[in-house]
Amino acid sequence: MGWATSAGKTVAKYGVRYGPHAVAAWKIAGPKVEAAARAKLDEVGARRTAFDHADSVAAGTVLRVVDAGHGIFVVFSGDEPVAAYPDGGRPLAELVARADLDKRVTPAEHRGRQLRNRLRRGRDQTESQGDAPQVER
Repeated sequence: MGWATSAGKTVAKYGVRYGPHAVAAWKIAGPKVEAAARAKLDEVGARRTAFDHADSVAAGTVLRVVDAGHGIFVVFSGDEPVAAYPDGGRPLAELVARADLDKRVTPAEHRGRQLRNRLRRGRDQTESQGDAPQVER
């Protein structure tokens, strides 16, 4: 546990030195940062709910549309819109009236993209650390 003592000393040293600056910065930018983080978490939750719903309907797909600057995920069963997450208050037909329906994504495609991105991030991280062998792409 020798590292814990040195880590504690380092945290204390920098906390005393930069703590007041961090508090002042948080007072200025904190509410905006918190609101942005909350909005992103809400969007991620809405996307997850939409893909779960699309997984449970026949021929389910999801389309992301932007309404008043916010992303809304519309769930389709075949070619018919059935739900929107989060509920924007506008009718579904109005939300998708001018949308490109070819950009709809099935839950299986979404899971595949998530897996590819996760693998790519892991590979990029190991390559940046320098211990991974060089692989031709």
